[in-house]
Amino acid sequence: MKDQLEQYALAHYRRVLTQMDRDPHSPTYGCFDRNYWHYKVRDFPSSILQQGVFTIEAVRKGRLPGVTAPAGILGWALASINALSRQVNRFGAVDEYYPFEHSYPAAAFGLLAASRVLFDWSNGKPGLLDEVNWAGLRRLAHHLLGRVESQASNQQAAGLAALALASRVPQFEVPESKVAAKAAAFFATQHSEGWFEEYGGPDFGYLSVTIDALMDYHEATGDPVALDASNRAVGFLNRVLACDGKLPSTLNSRNTDYAVPCGIVRLAASSGEASWLAHRLFGDAAAAGKHFLWATDDRYHAHYIFASVVRALDYVPAVQPPVAPVLSESEWMPGAGYWIVRRPDSTVYIAANKGGLTRVHRTGKPAIADHGWRAQSPGGGVFTSNWWSPPARIERSEDSVTISHTLQACRFRVPTPFRHAALRLLAFTLRQRVIGILKRLLIFRPGHAAGPSYSRIVRVSRDRVRIEDRFRNLNGLALSRSPRQNLRHVASADSFSIEEFDSMAEAVRPATEPQVREIDL
Repeated sequence: MKDQLEQYALAHYRRVLTQMDRDPHSPTYGCFDRNYWHYKVRDFPSSILQQGVFTIEAVRKGRLPGVTAPAGILGWALASINALSRQVNRFGAVDEYYPFEHSYPAAAFGLLAASRVLFDWSNGKPGLLDEVNWAGLRRLAHHLLGRVESQASNQQAAGLAALALASRVPQFEVPESKVAAKAAAFFATQHSEGWFEEYGGPDFGYLSVTIDALMDYHEATGDPVALDASNRAVGFLNRVLACDGKLPSTLNSRNTDYAVPCGIVRLAASSGEASWLAHRLFGDAAAAGKHFLWATDDRYHAHYIFASVVRALDYVPAVQPPVAPVLSESEWMPGAGYWIVRRPDSTVYIAANKGGLTRVHRTGKPAIADHGWRAQSPGGGVFTSNWWSPPARIERSEDSVTISHTLQACRFRVPTPFRHAALRLLAFTLRQRVIGILKRLLIFRPGHAAGPSYSRIVRVSRDRVRIEDRFRNLNGLALSRSPRQNLRHVASADSFSIEEFDSMAEAVRPATEPQVREIDL
């Protein structure tokens, strides 16, 4: 795994450094938003991209084999931190997707990158702290102290870790007591099954990001609760890990199709089961064209995903031998709504809270997924069963599960200059309050499960999975199998997957008879 992560880092670190303005005479020196400083197609920088400083630090520490750190590399790191400080507005906020946004994730992840590096410097290169522009960073930290993100736990975890690290650097002037109070409230939100809520349910990718942040928090505070929470989260991920070593990503509440390694690798220094998870997920990270990391888009790659890879290089030498978890043949997770059936060479998943979405993973063979259905009206309206929402009714037996629900009404929103202008005007007027409006429109869409009703019965035998769907009240809607894409908007989702070649939308089906599909194990 060490070699695999190093090879991946060597293959991509220049892509990340390309995102940075490296000209020391430029007024945007240190900015990692290439669309802003180079292409000039944006009129503000996205502050979340300043996590690129972790790549600079990996070069500086000599973590990339064969890459010698130049004498001036500390100047780049300092420039990236000062660039973040410049981006903080008078309210103490920063932006990510549009001006006046006051983005919580940009504040949390941006400050986490800066405070992590400055925490390290305070222990090894304290003289560098005199060259930091502290005014903006202090405003950012105190702005973050006054905010809570309750719907996306990974963001709250990142904010918590950022503040914990900042509280250990006197120049930030962050009270430790306030950080401890926020931490207690956060840890109380962990579900008994081990996951933290991401827009209503568990999400494997964002849970791995949460583990990254919790390990930083633990290092800063020594709080054993953080270590316990991380181990419980790893336990949950091991329970959903398939026989082929992959996570069944389309079961996620937020549709992420990746995981990040740093926190899991750090935990693997003391946990054989964390080591098992790390080796299964990242043991072939350098396999171009195969591993999920290679499909990540440039923006999120330059974010925390590649940052987590290069940070993991600090900790991978201490990883313990892997220990496989002991798992039952059949498992029902009522909180997540997952039914998992394990066979010697296959793993079957049914996500009751996601329309009964079904996946079958097989050792040495491609996974098979049934993403449910879409129904389209002649006027172009779309309804889908592939949507995270607890069903009206769940009935379980030893070998089957039945869900009864209604299709979710969705719509596609195409950006236009007028809409962007309206968004900027609203953001200027409402600041971060507009974020709640956007989440209702693009993500949650409450009260829109008003389409045709349907029931799905999934029966699992020793050698076969049988799926039977029945629809009512279609009223002329055209029925077709859903593609892999989910219509709940999440910026980091929808990376290309080879599964898409095998699960493209099929032709329209007759709606008057049961739809039956059988999958051999």
